[in-house]
Amino acid sequence: MFLANNTQKLAVRILESHIREGRVASSYIFSGCGEDGEMAEMGGERHSADIKEEFAVAFAYALESRDPKLFNCQDSVLLQRLWKHGYPDVRWLGEDLTERSIKIEAVRETIQWASMKPFEGKWKICIVLKAERLPEVAANAFLKTLEEPPKNTVFCLLVENKNNLLETIQSRSFEIRLMPMSSSPVPMGAGTLEALPVREVFETYPTISRDEVKRKLDGLMATSREKIYQLVAGGDADPRTVDRWLEAMDLLYDSKSALDMNVNQKLMATRLAIRLARLFPSQKVVSL
Repeated sequence: MFLANNTQKLAVRILESHIREGRVASSYIFSGCGEDGEMAEMGGERHSADIKEEFAVAFAYALESRDPKLFNCQDSVLLQRLWKHGYPDVRWLGEDLTERSIKIEAVRETIQWASMKPFEGKWKICIVLKAERLPEVAANAFLKTLEEPPKNTVFCLLVENKNNLLETIQSRSFEIRLMPMSSSPVPMGAGTLEALPVREVFETYPTISRDEVKRKLDGLMATSREKIYQLVAGGDADPRTVDRWLEAMDLLYDSKSALDMNVNQKLMATRLAIRLARLFPSQKVVSL
């Protein structure tokens, strides 16, 4: 395993838990700059100069081999097929890195491919290289697939900065950040935050507009993510505390996905508040 910093170790932990617990999202953003100094710290065999691509392939391998451990290669033939682009259930989009943009025709072909059942494995995985090259028309076509993703299909969008993607694509994707901690400023308040606002979720989320709830969930997910990175950056955080925030982030993501599937908003908010109260007992609401 070649991991240069705590951020990458956390990324492995998140992806492994998603596979192990059946929480695999339909779309992931692998973000980070992959600086030369960071690469020099890594040991082991490398297949790509881009750590984001290494992670995406390791994730694809784990899904197709049904082994929840990342970078735990037991089937070298499968791994080589993945890297040589010879495995039918893993597709690369934007392979020609000299092109300034990813063509709409290639996106449409990928969407058609994603709609078909897997040929060999259980999953279909699409890896989009330098996804920031998606022009608006291609990104919008891609977005329609993310809104109603085919079963057991995962899209891995590789970007240096997620903000170079459409906000609607960002909101439908789970970010896996791979940049060093020093490159990630922690938002004001995240470092001292001890719990999520359970009372607010319980009392206000059932009554405000659905779009406003989604925006609030996005904000809580971003805050939770930064809190996790801040804890890991310290190097001496209690693993149970990190696990608590990881579970909270998963609950927020699942709740937003539920809203996208038009579940009852009040029921979603009540369930979320109850589950968050179990994670953060100090925030428990009496009426729960």
